[in-house]
Amino acid sequence: MTTTNVRHDGGFSLVEMVIVMALLGTTLAVVFGAVNVLTLSASTSTEESAAARDLSYSMELLSKTLMGSTVLYAGDNQIVVLTQVGSSAWQVSSITATTGVAPATRGQLIWERWSTDASGTAQNGVSPIIWVMSDRNMNRYTTPPTALFTYYTSTGATLTAADWISGAGAQAPAFTAVPMGGYTVTGITRIRLHIMSAFNAGVHDDYRDIVLRLVGS
Repeated sequence: MTTTNVRHDGGFSLVEMVIVMALLGTTLAVVFGAVNVLTLSASTSTEESAAARDLSYSMELLSKTLMGSTVLYAGDNQIVVLTQVGSSAWQVSSITATTGVAPATRGQLIWERWSTDASGTAQNGVSPIIWVMSDRNMNRYTTPPTALFTYYTSTGATLTAADWISGAGAQAPAFTAVPMGGYTVTGITRIRLHIMSAFNAGVHDDYRDIVLRLVGS
């Protein structure tokens, strides 16, 4: 008597199902891994581009402002200048690198501006225009901190810290926010602007030497 084994095609065996699931899992892991890598790469690229854009934009605008201004107050991370913006119009600007509230790891680069007269005196009740140029500033978060501004004399020597220049604080009510102590304003003929901008775990930085057209009083 002959016995015939008949295979029914109504489904998959357990072994076949295990093999298919293993292959499917491997394929999905590879696909999702590639997508994750591409997403992280795109995010890093976007952050780096934003940092470079902040850096370039800030450097150009602030350089032009400082070049044609009279220095009223000079510090490592803040400068206050007077700029003529029209035939009979002037503006006081405060450019500052700040620190954030802990546990912040980035600060801001802030440009505040007020309308003033030729002496730098702001009108009573005038509110400043506050412009956060960057929220990824790293000047005060490097080790050691990197000064936003460094000042030089006509001989090229670096200025050393000196007392607050007499009278500067009285020229505008808004100056009360400026800390005491700074650099000798009359000695400044050249300023180095050094901006640091963070992206993810990296930092872009650039500096520019600016020769002043108007020496501070």
